[in-house]
Amino acid sequence: MLITVIGGGAAGLMSATVAAWNGAKVRIIERKGKLAKKLLASSNGRGNFSNLDTNETHYYSNNLPFVKKVLDIFGVVQTLSVFEELGIMVKEKGTKLFPYTEKSKDIVTNFIYELEKHNVEVVLNFQVDQIIKDNEKFLIKGQHRVFHSDKVIVATGGNSSPQYGSNGSIFPTLQDLGHSIVELRPGLVPLKVKPHIDKNAAGSKLEGDVFLVVKNCEIASKLYTGEVLFKQDDVLSGIPILELSNYVHDYLEQNTPLFLKIVPFPQYSQRSLVDFLTKKVRLKPERPLKLLLVSIIDERLIPYFLAKIGFEDLQTPVSSLNDKDIEMLADKLKDWNFEVVGTTSWKDSQVSLGGINTTEIDPYTLESTIVPDLFFAGEVMDVAGESGGYNLQWSWSTGYLAGSSASSE
Repeated sequence: MLITVIGGGAAGLMSATVAAWNGAKVRIIERKGKLAKKLLASSNGRGNFSNLDTNETHYYSNNLPFVKKVLDIFGVVQTLSVFEELGIMVKEKGTKLFPYTEKSKDIVTNFIYELEKHNVEVVLNFQVDQIIKDNEKFLIKGQHRVFHSDKVIVATGGNSSPQYGSNGSIFPTLQDLGHSIVELRPGLVPLKVKPHIDKNAAGSKLEGDVFLVVKNCEIASKLYTGEVLFKQDDVLSGIPILELSNYVHDYLEQNTPLFLKIVPFPQYSQRSLVDFLTKKVRLKPERPLKLLLVSIIDERLIPYFLAKIGFEDLQTPVSSLNDKDIEMLADKLKDWNFEVVGTTSWKDSQVSLGGINTTEIDPYTLESTIVPDLFFAGEVMDVAGESGGYNLQWSWSTGYLAGSSASSE
């Protein structure tokens, strides 16, 4: 029996390895010239491969019961068992899991060793254009070549980070086979905002609680806290922004006004911030205004922030501030507001929202309910995780199930 795994990312590596362990003849077809490019780049190369807190609440899908069933069968505990078998030592940082070296390449090296040991055929630089079911066999076509296979596991990913391999080109042929696609949108992606962010503020960070607001109501189901990164071209990024980006698409498409609210210093009340600023003014009344906020917010943000609220002369002595000015400064420091006008491109996104409709997939085997002997693994399905190792855990879970199911007689 020959199993062809289309896609050489994390899900593809797991699928191929497990199928080979079970004695199947396995082939991997990868569009890029190297396996696991996205995995190699994960967590800036540090390889945050899972999370001890994994459950369906950390995922976005139109079918969360499907996600729960998969994770209940093969979750973090089972993944750690496989990693131990591969010889990968693990480190915990909070609930996040890393290879002990914090190098994602060490995960890849161990998988590739298994592929070589079990004589898995690897075809690189090959884009699949068409999958055809011909009686009991599959024909996999592209670039004037045809591969034959008894079973196929599609582990191509979605549209996110196309520079690493996944570009969505597999979806038309899957539709031809009878599958439906939940609309694809960029997830975990920076947001475009207004008003304009001064270029001198680019690279600065602001830590706080971050909210999305529509008609004065918060729309995200969770509180996201962390550093917001100010970038060029009126773009905001950072973990809270990336997480919240998964909620914005419907509102943007409907032209519903959508606002981003950053609340820094959540441990300080507005009153305590007023008292702190008042004390600074009294201690050093000759201090220029631009120095009043040093150590409170990133120095590169100070001119931008003060100009935004109407203070143009940064050399003005703080002694000129009255009580109302100080209260206004404290109010604005605790309340940063932007209108969300879009997201950046697929190239910047870490995951795809949408994909193969999971109601057409058996959650216990990941086999298509439409095309026998066709299986799915990873991001190609309508399942996307939060940042923090959840998307790679989905790759391991689905890769294992697809690989083991496809290789069972």
